[in-house]
Amino acid sequence: MKRLVVCLLGVPILALATAAIAENWKLAPGETKTYYDEDFTRVDQSTGLIVTRIAEGKANGPYRNWPASKGPILIFALDCAADKWMDLGMDFDGSKGLPKGWRKEDKIDDISGAVGKAGKLLCEAKESLPKVELP
Repeated sequence: MKRLVVCLLGVPILALATAAIAENWKLAPGETKTYYDEDFTRVDQSTGLIVTRIAEGKANGPYRNWPASKGPILIFALDCAADKWMDLGMDFDGSKGLPKGWRKEDKIDDISGAVGKAGKLLCEAKESLPKVELP
């Protein structure tokens, strides 16, 4: 009986651990070295902003294994209607979440200038992106 309980408790923990490392780095159309993380990208329900992360280099596996020589992973919030973006910081080891008060960051003009063609693609696909309540 104890084995069954341990086994049943282990399944949700394994599912959470797997979900935490799920990534799907996609090359943005028309780009040669800029990738965006399709699994990380989502729409904030309260503001309608798209939160995404991009990196330059080669998509070669889990986030924590993105080579430092390829540069940091950049986190952005996109306001597609206004063609503005918000810089939410850089991540070097996969541990960075959204900063406190991120919705109040300054908005900067020209999504494509910062996020490249991935920004345009994500804005066009906004309706099909997952909508979640972000912290």
